[in-house]
Amino acid sequence: MLEVSVTRDSDLSAETVYELLADFGDTSWMNGVAKVEIEGEGVGMVRLVFASTDGPPVHEKLTARDDLARKVSYEITEGNPLPVENYAADCTVTELGNGCQLEWTGRFDARGVDDETAKTTVEGMYNVMVGWVLDRAAEL
Repeated sequence: MLEVSVTRDSDLSAETVYELLADFGDTSWMNGVAKVEIEGEGVGMVRLVFASTDGPPVHEKLTARDDLARKVSYEITEGNPLPVENYAADCTVTELGNGCQLEWTGRFDARGVDDETAKTTVEGMYNVMVGWVLDRAAEL
């Protein structure tokens, strides 16, 4: 199993950044999404993320939420557009003095590509998503 992690420091409060991620049904930070549907609530809920109105969704299942550790875990159960399978990830927000650190870590197996290509693809996606989260949190 492969692992990739992206970490970025911010002057935003850990509470603000974590609250955005912890509300798994709130996808206001995601860019390029046509629509999102939510099934269930709390741990076990699934968000269906549609990149277009007529395409298949990505199924993301919330597998854990630890408010004390400021950690959210999820897995992609169907429709993964990335060249990976058996995908699971953790988003952890750590308080740093007057700011915070956001770490996005994923574990997965390469699918249809070599390991390095899979890792580079996921790392690129994480860099974009971390930016989206921090940009949206700055607006709150």
